[in-house]
Amino acid sequence: MKILSNLYLWVNDKFTAEPQSLLVEKGIIIEHLPYPVPEQYKHIYQQDFNRAYAYPGFIDTHTHSFEGGLYSSGADLSKAQNIDEVLQLLSAENAKKSKNEIIFAWQLDETLLQEKRFPAVQELDSAVPDKPLLLRRIDGHSCILNSFARKQIKDLDTSREILRGAENDYAVHYFHNCLADDIILEAYQVSAKLGLQAGFSCLHTMIGDAHNSITHYELIRDNLDKFPLRFILYPQSYNIKAVLNAGAKRIGGCILADGSIGSETAAISEPYLNSTSHGILYQSNEFWQKFISEASKHNLQVAVHCIGDRAIRQINNVYKIISATEELRHELIHCELTDDELIQEIAISKAAPVMQPNFDLLWGGENGFYAKKLGIKRSSIMNRFASLLKAGITVTGGSDWYVTPLNAAQSINAAVHHHNLQERLTLAQAIDIYTKNAAWLNFEEDTWGQIKNGFQADLSIYSFPLGTETSQLLYIIREGEIKYATK
Repeated sequence: MKILSNLYLWVNDKFTAEPQSLLVEKGIIIEHLPYPVPEQYKHIYQQDFNRAYAYPGFIDTHTHSFEGGLYSSGADLSKAQNIDEVLQLLSAENAKKSKNEIIFAWQLDETLLQEKRFPAVQELDSAVPDKPLLLRRIDGHSCILNSFARKQIKDLDTSREILRGAENDYAVHYFHNCLADDIILEAYQVSAKLGLQAGFSCLHTMIGDAHNSITHYELIRDNLDKFPLRFILYPQSYNIKAVLNAGAKRIGGCILADGSIGSETAAISEPYLNSTSHGILYQSNEFWQKFISEASKHNLQVAVHCIGDRAIRQINNVYKIISATEELRHELIHCELTDDELIQEIAISKAAPVMQPNFDLLWGGENGFYAKKLGIKRSSIMNRFASLLKAGITVTGGSDWYVTPLNAAQSINAAVHHHNLQERLTLAQAIDIYTKNAAWLNFEEDTWGQIKNGFQADLSIYSFPLGTETSQLLYIIREGEIKYATK
């Protein structure tokens, strides 16, 4: 038993007027106490937090934590301004690696390079001639390999340099599957540390090849107690039998109904600007009907990646006819392009959009990436947080890390300062999608996501309230114990 004392607590959508204390036993909040604590409690060990500000532990409901941890030790191309700088970064990474060690490069946005293109395979070979190189676009839906890597995948179609769709997925998972268990576990340890530093006590993470393998799901499941941060695991596969055998309660994550805006593979009703392409529906209506129905019969919560309005509607149309959708809290991952009619259809299905405020922060606005790909009119109906909530739909917040930064304060701020004034959330609403609503998504609304008696003592503690310019993360408390401290 211990007391976490001298904290302003986020309760009922605001901070307490005076500092408070929490009596915690076995990781559970037993009682709210004043500060200083009454005399009868002074024999109990106290941790004094010096009038800091405590939120319920923030939960990110959509990450690719394995890739985030793995790629964090690779080549980050986000600051490269041209092809030469990309090649310099790759060459420097090559010099650090041992023979045949795989080089992972990430965060490439070719639209921000002076040349407005991917580097060519021949250019990659000049920087990394003797080791396998996997270079991923920022959205994860396109990649390119050097010749050394391409030769290792014998049945890969080498007629196209830039790999998209199924070829992208196949190449990526080929090299992920080459890694030993100790490297995989270390990637998750890195992710856990980065998650804590980003203000989170819990991350939902996708595991699997998005086809028929759950890859290292069981390895992580059996080692969950070794990580300082809590992981909620998604077996990202169509293999219902394997998922059930692994004891999972959900299936999916980024199993793909479509691709991405950046790769022009997100399935949209009207074509992309300056193009005849409407993107790609990766599976038929019949496929999704059969898969989601079968998963629901086994009481599995289903999560499907759907970005464009055609893909969202395709998945939501199935959810609408599955009577268990509300009970199982089936998910629409990303759910980016939604007109008013589609929002009403989602309200009917009772599905849960799992969304990323950073998408608008990075790509929204009249001069932003969405507008350049879709036009201003359609860019205004991207990432409609406020409209979805007003329709009575439960929205949760994620980052899609490694795609966008893992940072709780940044994500909440992005939701509050959406480019579209009509889609901005209040601070309380933005906090809810990373706390109460996130706990609800995992069927834990009665035990997580609030600072309340009987709830888990998970806290994200800051020096000042979020939105204050000088606010800084100080501590992450998980089950009453300090798991991260800035000092």
